[in-house]
Amino acid sequence: MLRRAVYFGLVLPFALGLARIGSLASPKLRAGFAQRRGIWQRLERQRARRDPARPLLWFHVARAGEFLQMEPLLRRAHERGAQLAVTVTSVSGVRWLERIAPWPETVWADLLPWEGAGAAVRLYDALRPSAVVYVQADLWPGLLWEGARRNIPQVLLAARLNPASGRARSRLLRWFYRDLYARLAAILAATDDDLAALRSLVPGHPALRMGGDPGMETVLRRLDETPLPSYPAGTDSQPVLVAGSTWPPDEALLHSALRAVRRELPGLRLVLAPHEPLDERLAALEALWRDAGTERLTRFEARPAAPPPVLLVDRVGRLAGLYRLGTLAYVGGAFTTGVHNVAEPAAAGLPVLFGPRYRNSAAARLLLEGGLATVVPDAASLAAALLSLLKSPAHCASLGRQARARIESLASAAETCWEAVAACVPQLRARP
Repeated sequence: MLRRAVYFGLVLPFALGLARIGSLASPKLRAGFAQRRGIWQRLERQRARRDPARPLLWFHVARAGEFLQMEPLLRRAHERGAQLAVTVTSVSGVRWLERIAPWPETVWADLLPWEGAGAAVRLYDALRPSAVVYVQADLWPGLLWEGARRNIPQVLLAARLNPASGRARSRLLRWFYRDLYARLAAILAATDDDLAALRSLVPGHPALRMGGDPGMETVLRRLDETPLPSYPAGTDSQPVLVAGSTWPPDEALLHSALRAVRRELPGLRLVLAPHEPLDERLAALEALWRDAGTERLTRFEARPAAPPPVLLVDRVGRLAGLYRLGTLAYVGGAFTTGVHNVAEPAAAGLPVLFGPRYRNSAAARLLLEGGLATVVPDAASLAAALLSLLKSPAHCASLGRQARARIESLASAAETCWEAVAACVPQLRARP
């Protein structure tokens, strides 16, 4: 009772108030509030699709990355005839819901309504889930408490817990989150480090074990299905560095490092895919790289010619194919919120470089353990790493092959995670 009083009486109102204030300056927060208008009416229209004779799995995924992690399980549920509900926290994940919205098994796919008095009750009443699946660390107390009250199995997959985080170190947060994790029917950790941290938080949990990252199956499937763009692949004399999901600090780092690298390797080409390819971001990159020479991908494909020294990716969904044409990769985000998807370039057979904030990514940690990735804290270290790899093409290619093999070895996690979910639902256990 005390935890609920603290959460609903203090933490939640304070957090929503901050979000309201922040929305005045943040387009993403404004979009989050705007797109949640009418959400209960949308749910009421959709709930008629719920067939009580069939099991329903409710997946809550925070953002696009977590959706892609769960896509192999969504496909398995779809193939086995289970109904589905999928909620996302961030508006960045909404467009990915279009993948499953047409499925007849999809009862509801939308943003998660803001928590509050009665919100969880309304959701459970409408969806009547057979089990709820959370991903990584995005646990919503109201949902978890209400699910536990109704004895609905709840599972956490690809579970992450940074030993340096507040959940792991703060007495107050440990007290709060230990109760939430203890109510989960199963917890499957993403890595051995996460498993150790979770065992410290919830010692003796009967269903806490290694599960891995089910998204590795998605990475391999998407990569192999993505058509190759009309852009020349890298060669020993004209290698290609593909920089994906970059932010301004990444781009400043690359600009500084590549000036030094090109003095020794003038044939090096850069494919640069900003995290958000908005016109203003692309214009800023064109100004930054004016001396080198740039062209946007859509323009290059409309009139192919000699490849530009800097190719700017101005459309989402093209990066996977470009990784397949690269020599090595730099992945952005590790100088801001945390590194983005490093598994995709590794699966494309590329050695991977990124900045110092990588602990959010289980794949980044696993690649580093195998010597298949490099952390570059500044421009000088990035330049040195690039020269070392590019001056040894055979070694660079060998590291890329090993990176691909490492990702392939992790792909079985999807089936392990599916079995943990199916074990909670009798109707799924009975199906092949």
